[in-house]
Amino acid sequence: LHHACLWGLEALDKYYSLTDESYIGRFALLLNPNFKTNYMVKRRWQQAWINRALNLVCKVWKEEYTPAPTSASQPPTRPTTKPLFDFDEYVANGHTNEPAAGEVLDQLESYLVQDSFRCMDPLSYWHEKCELGKWPELAQMAIDYLSVPATSIDVEHAFLYGHQTVSLYRHSLSSESA
Repeated sequence: LHHACLWGLEALDKYYSLTDESYIGRFALLLNPNFKTNYMVKRRWQQAWINRALNLVCKVWKEEYTPAPTSASQPPTRPTTKPLFDFDEYVANGHTNEPAAGEVLDQLESYLVQDSFRCMDPLSYWHEKCELGKWPELAQMAIDYLSVPATSIDVEHAFLYGHQTVSLYRHSLSSESA
């Protein structure tokens, strides 16, 4: 029993340590209206972890989802030297829902500065935003990341059944005949 417990803990440590390599879980927290950064703060995440999560989501937002400017008559945006989202400023301003006077926020910033709220179905929430045309690119990003399966069970089952089909006893089967 002792060895089985040690093996279980070793497997848990192995897979849990891999969560640091994936940003999908952090994105799921930030893009879920129930949690956002409030979950991280309440669970006493280190500020560096929260900042890392925000920086990652902002980076992916800028690189893959930010809408291209449609005309030259768009209002000016903030200087690019300031980070896209400043968590310390967010906390200091008491989670304000309104941008400062004269300040234009993009979709991600507008969403993140709002307080989290109870939402029974985050995917439905984002589908509705997409259909209404409010934050359509952010809604697509949220749908993309919130739709990722939280487990790899299906993949593991495929490998399990594959091993049964092409076993040690049937190792001479080619990929075409298997």
